[in-house]
Amino acid sequence: MTKQRKTLAWAVAGVLVLVVGTGVYGGFRWQEFKHKHGIVTFDVSGLRLTADSLFLRQIVLIQQPVADERRDITVKGLQLEVGTWWQPLPLRSLSIDHLEAQWQQAPGTDVGTVSEDEPLALPDRTQLERWAAWIPRQGRIASLDLALPCASGTCREQGQMKWQHAGEQVLPAEVSMQVQRNTHRLSLLADMYEQGDKTHVDLQLQLDGQQRLTMQNQLTPDGSATRWRGSLAMSELPEAPWLLEWLADWTAYVPPPLPQLPEQMRIGAGWALYIDQNGLKDGWKALKGELRLSANLPTPWPVAELGQLQGQLDLTAKADRGSWIPTALAVDMQLQPAAALVAKLPAQLRPANVHLVVTPGPASESASTLPLRMQLTARGPSPVTLDAQLMLETAAAPFAVAFEQTRLSLQSPALSLPHMAMKGLSADVLLNGRASEEAVIVRLAKGSQLKLDRLTSGTEITAENLQLDVAGISLEAGFTERKLQRLLVDGRTTMNVGELRQSSLRPQGWRWSGTLNGDRERISLDGPLGNDAGLTLPLTLTHNWANGAIRLNAKLPELFLRAGNPLAATLADWPPVLELNTGRLQAQGQLDVPADGPPIATAMLTAKGLGGIYDRTELSGLDASLGLALQRNQLRLDIEELTLQQANPGFTFGPLRFNGEYVGNLESLDRGRLAWTIAEAQLLGGRLWLDPGAVDLGASKQQLTAHLRGLQLPLLFEAYPTEGLSGTGVVDGELQLLRSEAGISIEQGSLRAREPGGVLQFRSAKIQALGQSNPAMRLVTEALDDFHYDLLASDVHYAADGTLNLGLKLHGQNPALEGGRPINFSINLEEDIPALLTSLQLSDRVSETIQRRVQERLR
Repeated sequence: MTKQRKTLAWAVAGVLVLVVGTGVYGGFRWQEFKHKHGIVTFDVSGLRLTADSLFLRQIVLIQQPVADERRDITVKGLQLEVGTWWQPLPLRSLSIDHLEAQWQQAPGTDVGTVSEDEPLALPDRTQLERWAAWIPRQGRIASLDLALPCASGTCREQGQMKWQHAGEQVLPAEVSMQVQRNTHRLSLLADMYEQGDKTHVDLQLQLDGQQRLTMQNQLTPDGSATRWRGSLAMSELPEAPWLLEWLADWTAYVPPPLPQLPEQMRIGAGWALYIDQNGLKDGWKALKGELRLSANLPTPWPVAELGQLQGQLDLTAKADRGSWIPTALAVDMQLQPAAALVAKLPAQLRPANVHLVVTPGPASESASTLPLRMQLTARGPSPVTLDAQLMLETAAAPFAVAFEQTRLSLQSPALSLPHMAMKGLSADVLLNGRASEEAVIVRLAKGSQLKLDRLTSGTEITAENLQLDVAGISLEAGFTERKLQRLLVDGRTTMNVGELRQSSLRPQGWRWSGTLNGDRERISLDGPLGNDAGLTLPLTLTHNWANGAIRLNAKLPELFLRAGNPLAATLADWPPVLELNTGRLQAQGQLDVPADGPPIATAMLTAKGLGGIYDRTELSGLDASLGLALQRNQLRLDIEELTLQQANPGFTFGPLRFNGEYVGNLESLDRGRLAWTIAEAQLLGGRLWLDPGAVDLGASKQQLTAHLRGLQLPLLFEAYPTEGLSGTGVVDGELQLLRSEAGISIEQGSLRAREPGGVLQFRSAKIQALGQSNPAMRLVTEALDDFHYDLLASDVHYAADGTLNLGLKLHGQNPALEGGRPINFSINLEEDIPALLTSLQLSDRVSETIQRRVQERLR
């Protein structure tokens, strides 16, 4: 083979390798591109090329970027014309017979979401010219069929589109688009051209071939900013019913039926604004300039998410760093609010109609101040009126408004809130202050008050004739970038309740007066709470904004019961048989109510020298120190000290001492656990006590052992109402106590006199007469006249019905009888203890109050 042939062969082989390699690499890159952009299908059919045009019968593109999202695009009859394939740009024309696009959106995503990290920017002229080179000078899409996500699910629209522009020179350009639904047609026309350094963009909206809205815009570059001047005009819209119905699919707004076609409406606007292109990422803050708006809506107009609007508006406003402030304003408009707009308000506070009137106020001395008078009236179940004198400070941002002689009034016959119901609510609030983007200051003036005929909270609390005086309260708030940074609430307030009814309280009037303080972290009320019974409780109520917790601190100042007992006149559960008329009582407590948990409470109560009557027993010298703790429905009562100097149910005994604790569930307090370290009483010169221990009150029975030491028989006979009975001696004993549902009883008990014994003397005229008339009893009466015993013992049985049985054994002698020979007695005694106490309580051993109570019960 010649050298030339070898060279040619190697060249051909190299070209083949290059072509194959390029194909393989291109295929690999194409597959990578499809995978990156989620392209599932890309089919092109019917390709035909000519010297200056390209024709495609059909293009199908299916894209699935994520599992539940899909985009389908089908293009039919595409024809692209170019000047020459060697220099195709700018493209001459594009014609599409039919374009169909479907977008199946992934669930839970939002249409049109823009990343906040991508700064907005207006394209410059170079960018527009670069884009225009790729946009054919003329274009036409004869048929558009779109299926896109919308508020109602998926909306299908059909239409046409065409455009033309100057090619390499972007402007002039015209764009028109038509959308059809049923028999109606919406057309949007845009005409863009240049005059010197000004760019004009004129827009027209036509409905069913009639021009309804025009908008003219003029954009002029000015360094890093753009001057934007424009105007908008619309004079009538008889197509409103079908247009609103069309737009409802896209906005999820259901327009109400219009009473008549609002053909005479008029809307006009004009603006001259500067757009800072470097600040477009800040949205409205990139605007600076002036806006004029005039609207005349003689009949109600439905406005999406707002309601039906009717009336007149004339507004001139200026913007500076994103803040808008009116420089001239006149409003006389009525709004029938949409249901969604007032859905968060209680049903009784939702207005049916809101009427706003803003008129110029008295002339101001300052040219940078705009005086206005605002009158707002809300009609509905609860009428509201607001009348205010406003002074808008329009000199420079941050703009502010001062309001004076402002009066807010509310009348609500009935109002239902969660866990609360009100009747006859009336509010009359007078206020003044100042508000801006940086701070808000509000002060409530003299005469500001709220009144309620009745307030109920479930079935627990009912308050009648409630009046709240809020005059003097001030509120100050500070903001940074529209976020609350500082909050201060301060002032004095007074609340009066004509009558408060609650199951634990006696019906009567209550009042509270104190200070209100609050900041970003908490708000608190501090002051004394009092009632008609003379009870006064200093309170501090604090609510934490962050965690929703509430804390109440209360204190009962030292209460001198000799001047009266306001607790008995306040608490409905105060025992009617308990009267305290001497001594001192004080307490303090704390209640914590978490936002999502059970309440926690602690309290301390101290009593000194309490005296009075409980049922048919006189009490005196009661000292107590009690600690209470409530957590998760568990009540714990620590009895650090409980001493009663004297009790008198018909005979006197004491003092009594108890030290211990009680733990039980709130729902079953009678089934808790009681424990003690000290439980004793001084009884008739002796001591009666229980060993340290505990009992479960929830058990059916409890057994305890009581010890008796040193009971003095002279004191017993003094207390026991038996004529002529006396004696000496000291008695000890053991008593087995049993508590059951029937009551307290003694199953086993024993008493024994200490050695060497003592003397018993029973010298009664009745006993002596019995001995004389009955020879069998003569020895007994003579022996007991002066009996010196060396053994005195008895078993004890006490039934729950109050019957006491004593099996008495007595051994000794009478020195004057038969030479003092020994004598044994076995005596069974039975006594009705309740009847015995009743007889004692009918005597002068107790107060007249107890005597009267006993007589009333006997009757």
